[in-house]
Amino acid sequence: MPNITRRDFLNGIALLGAASALKPTSALAASDAPYPPALTGLRGSQPGSFELAHNLAWAGQRDFGPLAAPPEQYDLIVIGAGISGLSAAHFYRSQIKADARILLLDNHDDFGGHARRNEFTVDGQRYLSYGGTQSFDTPSAYSKEALALLKELGISLTRLEDAYDIDFFGQHQLTAGVFYDAADYGRHALIKSSPPTQGQAARDIRQWLPGLQTPPAFRDTLAAAPLTPAQRNKLREVLAGSKKAVAHFSGDAGEKRFYQGRYVAFLQTVYQVRDPALLKLLSMSLAEEAALGGNGVSLPLAQEGGLPGLPDGKTLARLLDDDSLLPDDEDDEGDAYVYHFPDGNATLARLLARRLIPSLASFSSPETCLTARFDYSRLDQPGQPVRLRLSSLAVKADNVGNGTAVQYVNQGKLHEARARHTVMAGWHMMAAHIIPSLGAEQKAAMRANIKMPLLTVQVALRRWHAIKQSGVAAAYCPGSYFQFVQMDFPVSMGNYQPDRSPDKPITLFLSRMPCPPLADGSVEDLLRQGRADILGTDFATYETRIRQQLAAMYGPYGFDAERDIAAITVNRWPHGYTYEDAMYKGRPAWQLASKRHGRIAIANADATGRAYTDAAIDAAWRAVQELKRV
Repeated sequence: MPNITRRDFLNGIALLGAASALKPTSALAASDAPYPPALTGLRGSQPGSFELAHNLAWAGQRDFGPLAAPPEQYDLIVIGAGISGLSAAHFYRSQIKADARILLLDNHDDFGGHARRNEFTVDGQRYLSYGGTQSFDTPSAYSKEALALLKELGISLTRLEDAYDIDFFGQHQLTAGVFYDAADYGRHALIKSSPPTQGQAARDIRQWLPGLQTPPAFRDTLAAAPLTPAQRNKLREVLAGSKKAVAHFSGDAGEKRFYQGRYVAFLQTVYQVRDPALLKLLSMSLAEEAALGGNGVSLPLAQEGGLPGLPDGKTLARLLDDDSLLPDDEDDEGDAYVYHFPDGNATLARLLARRLIPSLASFSSPETCLTARFDYSRLDQPGQPVRLRLSSLAVKADNVGNGTAVQYVNQGKLHEARARHTVMAGWHMMAAHIIPSLGAEQKAAMRANIKMPLLTVQVALRRWHAIKQSGVAAAYCPGSYFQFVQMDFPVSMGNYQPDRSPDKPITLFLSRMPCPPLADGSVEDLLRQGRADILGTDFATYETRIRQQLAAMYGPYGFDAERDIAAITVNRWPHGYTYEDAMYKGRPAWQLASKRHGRIAIANADATGRAYTDAAIDAAWRAVQELKRV
């Protein structure tokens, strides 16, 4: 993909005017949806949620007209109603003022940030899934504050573990696979196989989709793959490793090559891999973690993820004098990846929202929260102590006298709210534009604290006989438009007990890392190109790509897109998850970006440098503790 100029990028944004007018052809159209989680088509950062922000950031717009009403008065204003913003509001009431009057602002038409709930109605039945944050990842490592919040909200890790049907995939003889697309490999082929990694297949599967049957080792599937003899030989060479790889990291240059190098360049230099199809096959299995495409995968990430061709951890630790590279105890696999609600961590967001606004819904536990109907008209009622105002973009926030003032645009009109304190729980790069009195260094650090674009798609199927026939419930698709396709987690809780037999509906999860897989450029350049891809693509294109890829993968086993696809929700996150290696002047960018500014404290997972739910909670806790002192 060529370099994208700012003009090209803006032209891509202009396409969204036409894109937003398109209606999805799925069973539940937006006009029929009773409330935001049930909307299909383009979701996540939906059309209308960001255009004004781009005018502010790119064109420098500062005039948003006169105030439409006198300023409102609160104890706390929270910018961003994701997990971190909701947690900050909760902690403020428990730590600073129990009856605090709080205003939460969010530019989207739903709350929860990336912890977004997706609902589908198929044949009169409701099915739940998620538009972003999947799970509580490694909760054994959560801080005491994060664990205490889960406990206070009634979330039981034991019940979540019990709710995951670990036997489901085995009962249907389902495993993992690799999908070779015709454009890259000559013909379509879906083959039962582990991804091309050096890890143990069974261990990898337990961390990816627990319960899947262990697939054949990648090296044992090469004969069946649509590869040329030369491609197979080159793959076997990389899988076997080489003394040349050890020499590459030896001597004075070894440390710089490892810590500043990229995996694709390593394959090209050490193993002379030039074939783009092989470079994708070997590198894209970690693209979901890097969200940068294959060429963006660093060597430390490749080593941690077990990508082939690198020296083993013990050898690298010796060569680079870095004990952190030593392999973990093989018996210590960490927490199983089973702590999911059926709607991902949207249940956590819903529990927090209802704790702040009790009239929002009626339920008695997280299990009953799953099927409770939330009345969005209750989010922002006059007179209630906590108000959550959606479709409201903050355009200016600053310290004023002994408090703070925040201006925001809602329904095209400028409003202002004032409070003793403000928590900035939105994206850091936006904070750099809306807090004018921030120092130049902190603004620069915020802009450096970049985020990774990501597309997470949910496809509701009326039936899944074709998947069962194929035997592949989770596929790595290195050359395809969507690099990962998998059946949703088999979780049932409370009254949510869907029948998952093959003739009943299920949801498929597809993910796309939009950065070009083999493009040159800095991380910032690759992320910019990925954002342009997401924002310049309309729903009709995504729908076509989804149908084409699923037909290519599962068509030979009886899949029919027209018959089997009931609904599609495309959750696009052009500013997706925190890029954990973001640096500013030799230090992690978040360290300076997250510093309190007067009575404005900085939260969001961005403020920790980690793209995880517990990081968002921890950032909220720290922000509230800082506000205690001012």
